Amino acid sequence: MKNKKGIKTALIIFAVIVLTFVGIIISHRILPTVPSAFSISQHSENAPKLIAHRGFSSRYPQNTIPAFEGAAEADFWGAECDIHTTKDGKWIVTHDEDLSKLTNGEGYIKDYTLDELREIQVDSGKRIRKYGTLPLPTLEEYLQVCVNDGAMVPVIEIKSCDTKYLPSLKRIVSEFDLTEKAVFISFNEDYLTEYRKLDKDATILYLRHNPTMEEIDFCIENNFGINFYFKDFIKCHKAIKYAREKGVPIGAWTVDNTIYADVMAHFGAEFITTNKIKP
Repeated sequence: MKNKKGIKTALIIFAVIVLTFVGIIISHRILPTVPSAFSISQHSENAPKLIAHRGFSSRYPQNTIPAFEGAAEADFWGAECDIHTTKDGKWIVTHDEDLSKLTNGEGYIKDYTLDELREIQVDSGKRIRKYGTLPLPTLEEYLQVCVNDGAMVPVIEIKSCDTKYLPSLKRIVSEFDLTEKAVFISFNEDYLTEYRKLDKDATILYLRHNPTMEEIDFCIENNFGINFYFKDFIKCHKAIKYAREKGVPIGAWTVDNTIYADVMAHFGAEFITTNKIKP
């Protein structure tokens, strides 16, 4: 009899857990934004810094000037962008190398000059119909939004580039007086190690889905932080714990629910990249 009661209690608990996660998933999918007023971590002394993913991409077309301006207006600590080098060595902002994914263009960014890319328009993204089409921003235009806001930190993901142009990235960031403020991120370790040679003090985070102990050691060796995919936390929790013990800065992406954000903050995430959680 006791065993039956125990099984029944366990089933009830399991059902509650399942329903809770279903509710989280549903809200994650249908809500355009999530107010962080419900988040414990956002109101603690160790509150993680909220970074708007590709700008405020749940409200505006990603990686466009409206998305970055929207992030500034919403008081995000930082706004993340993705950059690529053009055929003539300039820096352009968009997520994909393949222009057909988000624009009315075709082919790859590396095969176009900046002037040619400026003729191509963003034609997809949140509420794009409101704008019709939008030009691909330059790195300088993105940084100008950060400067105009006066507080928003540029979080620059180096997506694809010829490393010989990295000095120009450093120069442009310096021209906007953002050298000490900017954060640089990438999945490509060569980009990050080359940039570290140019700036020994820059804030750099190594992007990984499921970081390993060896990759944490790589971060320690190069004075990088680690930025991991929060859904892979179960797989990499030992590496994240190791990073925390070693004082490696920790970020988590892309977290769109305040419950998950609180969990990540509890395990040491100082940076939370999000599409939806509003400051």
